[in-house]
Amino acid sequence: MTYQRIQTPRFYVDTINWLVSRGVASSEFAVYHAASDSLNHDSDYVDEELFDMNPANQVVFSTSDSAATRADHVLFTIDKQATSVSTNFVAILNHNMDSAEGKFRVGTSASAITSVDPTAEASASVLNAADSSNIFTPATDGDSIITFDTADTNRYVAVQFEGDSTFSSTYDLKVGCILIGEYFDMPLAPDLQVTRSVSFGNDIMETPSGRRFSQAKWLEGNQSSSTQSGQPFKSAGTSTSLRFGGRTQFNMNFSYLTDTDLINSDVSTATDTDSFYNMVWNRTGGSHIPFVFTPDGSSTTNGDYIFGRFGQDEWASQQVASNVYSTALSVIEEF
Repeated sequence: MTYQRIQTPRFYVDTINWLVSRGVASSEFAVYHAASDSLNHDSDYVDEELFDMNPANQVVFSTSDSAATRADHVLFTIDKQATSVSTNFVAILNHNMDSAEGKFRVGTSASAITSVDPTAEASASVLNAADSSNIFTPATDGDSIITFDTADTNRYVAVQFEGDSTFSSTYDLKVGCILIGEYFDMPLAPDLQVTRSVSFGNDIMETPSGRRFSQAKWLEGNQSSSTQSGQPFKSAGTSTSLRFGGRTQFNMNFSYLTDTDLINSDVSTATDTDSFYNMVWNRTGGSHIPFVFTPDGSSTTNGDYIFGRFGQDEWASQQVASNVYSTALSVIEEF
């Protein structure tokens, strides 16, 4: 689908930040670089910057330095702490894998992953990831999303970046943010009265004589002058002056949702129940943690996606019939 047409919305919710927000040590999510064929990021960076929900902050790996480093791999590993937490997607935001001549694979295991070339999980490309035997090569710098063929409950997950034969001798690999988690599809489309707005955050100042001046906060979102970086889903391969700016917001109402779609049967028990409350609202902490959102979960068009967070502090549902509810959601683009 294109034109940001409203179909059935999908939320890509990150497991890493959910676990960190609930007290799991950030050291459980790290770059593995103990082997001779694995490569760490540059010393100016720390592992946490790979999942800091700030895609504009690219972590640099000096993959171009020598023939040896161009043949090395970058292995990012996470420990979900439990097998009750499913994984069915990986999103890599604001990368330059096309320029760096890189590709990536995703592997899972019941035990810790401590070597390169993990067995690639059976996956499918959603955005900017040409598939060859479950190893994915982005066609442009920017953002890539893949989904697993079936939800995986293995405790350990790894994302490996490797050269397309070898990395580029010109450009170092750069990665803005990695999301690993479980997506949730709303069970039905929102009501027809969806509001989609774009704001440039203009502050209008007026002099005593009535002359007015404007300061725009979001003309370019949060974008670099380089075609290798920029606002997620708006920047790939495009110079700054030609990119769409502004902050997008969706306001949606959903009617006639069954209670089984909205909430767990028993909220006193931690489960992997496929409900909106469990998989989206609880794991984002409401407006606390950003996520990737699309108004059409089947879309393969970059412009149909935004990196955003909830624009509401509380989630409410109103009963409209026996075991049937309506609810309203607001999603605002993040920079």
